[in-house]
Amino acid sequence: MARIPENFTHDLLARTDLVELIDARVPLKKTGRNYSACCPFHQEKTPSFTVAPDKQFYYCFGCGASGNAVGFLMEYEHLSFPEAVKQLASRAGMEVPESRPETAADRQKKDRLQSLYDLLSRAEKFYAQQLRQAPERQKAVNYLKNRGLSGEIAKKFAIGFAPPGYDNLINGLSLTETSLEHALTGGLLVRKDDTGRTYDKFRDRIIFPIRDSRGRTIGFGGRVLGDGKPKYLNSPETPVFHKGQELYGLWEWRQSHDRSDRLYVVEGYMDVIALTQHGVPNVVATLGTATTEDHARKLFRQVNEVILCFDGDKAGVRAAWRALESLLPALDDGKQVRFLFLPDGEDPDTLVRQQGPEALRALTDKADALSTYLFRHLSEGLDLDTVDGRARLARLALPFLDKPAGPVYRALLTEELSRLTRLDKESLIQLKPAPAAPRPTAPPASSEPPQDVTAYGYEDAGYPPAEDDPGMPYPEDFGFADEGNQGNAGFNGGSPNRTRPNPRQNSSRKGPLTLAERLVLVLLDYPSLIDQHPLPEGIDTLPLPHIDLLVQVAGLCRQNHSAAALLGALMALEQGETLSRLLKASLKPPMAEEMATRLWLDALSQLEVTRLEAALLEVEQAGMPDPAHWQALHKALAEARQHARKPFD
Repeated sequence: MARIPENFTHDLLARTDLVELIDARVPLKKTGRNYSACCPFHQEKTPSFTVAPDKQFYYCFGCGASGNAVGFLMEYEHLSFPEAVKQLASRAGMEVPESRPETAADRQKKDRLQSLYDLLSRAEKFYAQQLRQAPERQKAVNYLKNRGLSGEIAKKFAIGFAPPGYDNLINGLSLTETSLEHALTGGLLVRKDDTGRTYDKFRDRIIFPIRDSRGRTIGFGGRVLGDGKPKYLNSPETPVFHKGQELYGLWEWRQSHDRSDRLYVVEGYMDVIALTQHGVPNVVATLGTATTEDHARKLFRQVNEVILCFDGDKAGVRAAWRALESLLPALDDGKQVRFLFLPDGEDPDTLVRQQGPEALRALTDKADALSTYLFRHLSEGLDLDTVDGRARLARLALPFLDKPAGPVYRALLTEELSRLTRLDKESLIQLKPAPAAPRPTAPPASSEPPQDVTAYGYEDAGYPPAEDDPGMPYPEDFGFADEGNQGNAGFNGGSPNRTRPNPRQNSSRKGPLTLAERLVLVLLDYPSLIDQHPLPEGIDTLPLPHIDLLVQVAGLCRQNHSAAALLGALMALEQGETLSRLLKASLKPPMAEEMATRLWLDALSQLEVTRLEAALLEVEQAGMPDPAHWQALHKALAEARQHARKPFD
């Protein structure tokens, strides 16, 4: 049946910010790294509706409503799937292609994109390995040590080294003709137009991997060792890397336990890394570009206060003014921006290393608020004691008064300009430029029945890693348990017309999670485990609680190799209460991969013992068992029990 191409839906969801989409309709409040509100789909007094920005997914712990941006529009505005996609595409400036079945070309495009992510991840590991093993690594190590970096912080940011030479990466990754083209697309290699020669883009440089909000490596920055030019070299624009939208260090800050409601924005990689090492983890950097409006919106989705750090020279002042112009349209009520100009000869790196984080915080307290800097900058060279000076200030400032998103902020800017110019607010309002033409409104709700959203790429939905519960990788009851199955409430996460689980049923079950539930949680974070270490044959017949859910999820893992895709497919299962509980637990910080693998292997050993015990019991209860078969089962069970008692390496 014809449908909107799945790859288009994936691209559209990647360009849509779910927090911004929902916040325009349901005011959200930041809680840790998630956002919350009272659920728009059922009546409640205490917020249980959560939006996870890392995975662009929403979930209500009360009624079970869940989904991504398309699903939210379908349910909130009662749109059909094509209407929701069309509205999102209009917001993103995209044109919806003609509905058609997914073609081989669509699948190839999706596969190429995944291959690009995989190749960039391999490159990151290669550069990190070179920092430890390359014959020329010592000068890179000395540079990092001289900058005061510890091995721990270098590992946290996955700092690497690109040795001198033109084919280290090509040979190190054993690139084929196909992967060479992927490497060119991903900005890892350069091809000369005149000769057709292909060579490494990053050479003799410290390498800084750039990660997106999901922790995927999307590009690299390289600092030259020596006097070469340019001093810093970034990956070019690629299908996965858009430097005007990304912030270096944002993902690393999200993984920390820091809960600051303030982010520092600095200029360079080393500033981010040094501040993090010296006790200021809430710091990010733009990637060799001026601060953009996309940057601003991304910053304000994380925190309520942004501190922009600049040099005090003319270049710093110019950069600050460009940042102000980008930040204003994203500045809503309750948000705050400060401009911190550093003393001559200082940068954030040297400041915190020599004077400690307290010096930076002291300068922050004295930093100009955005409104202060706005009027101070516009007033430079003007005599506000004269009518001419005040008139000039009014004319310069009026275009800025309506730029902030927040109505209260706009009113306060008008009031401050009124004080400075001695014009009453009514006069200023009359002098404001005419407002721009309004944007087209959203299309009216359709009476057509919604389509099955599970058929349109909902597998891209998911949950973020660590969030509001630092410390434990899973809830406190993360120990094996054998309580019985409490029954399944109806839950079809893929359809807006689903029957949601009763909130009281969801919250009535207490006690630890079952073994099967814990293994499902492990698979939600590491779906590839099922390929490396599959479940024992025949465990679906074991009388263990939730074993059927584990077997179902294991099957989905083979079809969906990312955590986000797995969660999207999981939404279509009818396991209401259990799913609601597990989805809530999946918002907890994920277990480290090594620990998760150990737990998985240990559990597989226990399941194998249980399977063999059940098989032996069945044979004995049948009467007159075959001696050879009976002995073989006994031997296998003894070996399984012995294996289960051994610690894993």
